[in-house]
Amino acid sequence: MRGPGELEGHPEPELVDYRRSTGSRPALEALGAAAWKLALDYLYDEALRRPVGPEPYGELRRAFFGDGPGSPPRSATPSSEILEEVRDRLAPHLYSAYHPGSFSYFTPPPLAMSIVGEVLAQWMNQGVDVWNCGPAAALVEEEVIAWLCELVGYGEGSFGVLTSGGTHANVMALSIARDVHLSKLLGAATPPRAASLDKARLYASDQAHFSISRGMDLLGFPPQATRTIPSDGRFRMDPAATARAISDDRAAGLTPFAIAAVSGSTNTGSVDPLPELAELARREGLWLHTDAAYGGAARLSASGAGRVPDLSLADSVTVDPHKWFFQAYDVGALLVSRREDLRRTFHREPEYYGGGPTSGEEPLHWYRYSLESTRRFRGLKLWLSWKHLGTQGLGRLVERTIDLAAHLARRCREADDFEVVPEEPELSVVCFRHVPDPGADAEALDRYQVALQRALEVSGQGWVSTTTLRGRTFLRAGVMNYLSTTADVDRVLETLRRLSPEVAKDLGLRR
Repeated sequence: MRGPGELEGHPEPELVDYRRSTGSRPALEALGAAAWKLALDYLYDEALRRPVGPEPYGELRRAFFGDGPGSPPRSATPSSEILEEVRDRLAPHLYSAYHPGSFSYFTPPPLAMSIVGEVLAQWMNQGVDVWNCGPAAALVEEEVIAWLCELVGYGEGSFGVLTSGGTHANVMALSIARDVHLSKLLGAATPPRAASLDKARLYASDQAHFSISRGMDLLGFPPQATRTIPSDGRFRMDPAATARAISDDRAAGLTPFAIAAVSGSTNTGSVDPLPELAELARREGLWLHTDAAYGGAARLSASGAGRVPDLSLADSVTVDPHKWFFQAYDVGALLVSRREDLRRTFHREPEYYGGGPTSGEEPLHWYRYSLESTRRFRGLKLWLSWKHLGTQGLGRLVERTIDLAAHLARRCREADDFEVVPEEPELSVVCFRHVPDPGADAEALDRYQVALQRALEVSGQGWVSTTTLRGRTFLRAGVMNYLSTTADVDRVLETLRRLSPEVAKDLGLRR
């Protein structure tokens, strides 16, 4: 029987069989050096050159693989050739969060220690589900979860679990609200399913992340189970309007069971008034979840923590370290004020998870607390990064981006050809638009924002997205790039002005 290093005709058997007494370690070191060099070449030669390539989707797709993906490779290729293909085919056409004019959805430049943590985690290849598959890894995640619980203000008895991101965490939170809280409201012996969900109602604002409605669908609730509450002038959930909706639903014989608040919305960065919503939830006997996937990291900053207060009032909190903690994808988290709620919702005991320690304390098996069974060693990169910078260092990076967002909003307020809504950002999201012709038709001005965004993208000088607020199109800057300066912000605005005449002319707008 052939060993792993005896693959017939393979050009680099030493990269397959790590046990080889000679040649394997030097070959692996050389591969690591080549890969790290390629990564730095990407950073300095491509990522800092422009936020994203100018090619539209169809053009890039055809250039990448012609008519479509081909068959899988049948024979081996030397690693050097594969890395060259990455350099030539991939690196010039990737999105870059590192570019100082890149103000993305919520993709920050990852910290170097986070990248190191990701590399180490992949080599260690721990399965953080059963204790036996990742003993120390389970403890790293437990410690990181304890840090996050302390950050949001949770006390004794709280717990949490790392997830792939905010959507995953939100769906898990809704699962707990259904299986633990709605069960209690209905007096059910088993978690409610099917027709027993028909009269249940959850309340979320029009700024809630789409994962809330998606999660409700996945969990078997009918479409009408999610009640959308119009937000106020600063895009925050209105407690009075929520209370009226709850009262109306009770009068109609329905069962209100949860409020899904937002502490840092994706669209505008808005922060819902948690004290009022928490009091409403307590009075009405509802579960309170807050999606702080983005905004929760403001708690890292001494000066910014007050922008996202009272997270501890919620029964469950979503936090996404791959956003404002500047972590490499992926790592999110769901935190709960009561550890047992996670276990009651997700614990199943498959027969093949037997074995392991039989005496002493019960090991921490993470699959009992998560929707996932096999789980990546996500905690390592956050553990390393938090140790490397400390809460103070991470907080200063958050403050830097808050200051940059405030600068962008101020520049727009002071200009006669820009609008910004709201005028003062809650966190580091700025929604603004360029108005070359104040008398332009509203729909034409909306089309102009979309075209201007694309022109900025093609220019290579910056990148922002677009969004819709109150039916109108705005440019949206999610300022999470701690590598940027006020000069970079100013350069993006000046580039938009420079591009405006041609864009406006193409759309028939006066300039």
